[in-house]
Amino acid sequence: MATMKAALRAKEKTKELLKGLPGIDGIGITWDDDGQPCVRVNVDIEAEASRQEVPTCVDGVPVKVEIVRQARLE
Repeated sequence: MATMKAALRAKEKTKELLKGLPGIDGIGITWDDDGQPCVRVNVDIEAEASRQEVPTCVDGVPVKVEIVRQARLE
């Protein structure tokens, strides 16, 4: 079970781990199905290679990947 404090630390570490990867659109905190805090990584739908680099867990805190589509102005 992860605490909010642990999730916040894991979020910062995840930012460092994924720094510079294309298609990473945001990193934040969310809750899993059991109501426990976890890290959420938003990955652009077209960034399959970057998605493969996202860990499933950081320092014991689960990481959820959310596939998103970037809004593009035309």
